[in-house]
Amino acid sequence: RDRSGRTPLMLACGWGQVDVVNLMINHQIRSKFRLNARDDYGWTPFMWACNNGQEGVVQLLLDQDEIDLNVRDNNGCAAFMSACKNGHKDIVQLLLGHSDRIDLNARSITGMTAFMTACQNGRKDVVKLLLDHSDRIDLNARTNDGGTALMIACQNGHKDVVKLLLEHSERIELNARDNFGWTAFME
Repeated sequence: RDRSGRTPLMLACGWGQVDVVNLMINHQIRSKFRLNARDDYGWTPFMWACNNGQEGVVQLLLDQDEIDLNVRDNNGCAAFMSACKNGHKDIVQLLLGHSDRIDLNARSITGMTAFMTACQNGRKDVVKLLLDHSDRIDLNARTNDGGTALMIACQNGHKDVVKLLLEHSERIELNARDNFGWTAFME
């Protein structure tokens, strides 16, 4: 392990080294390359691959039954959240295909969901993809402070995301108030 507790498998996953990852997970001494090992920040090899948009590695890891797809880092964030936050649409699409194994509405320690992180970071393509799967995504989830995805998009000035959310107003609570009494339009 390095000074941050990262293993060689984590580094190979984060850098997208598909052949190296494949060799490591299929090697006879597999126990040396723990698939769910965590670094000092709580990140696993799967989280590194999702965070960095390494589609080939993510696909390879999804094929491993023992991978924990819902593990959370020290801030309560899961791999799906990282993919959404960073706008890795292809990874998000891939993970949505495994939604039977993934908690799509998992919350960080502040109450943020993957949908909220995509809105917060202006990831319009990911937000659209998640809206298309709204039967499985809680569009009106609240942070610990009562904020919604719409409020967060407004606060961060992501006009294209706000417009997209408004186009889905039949499913999104437009006049929701946070714990301080604010609405998205007061932000």
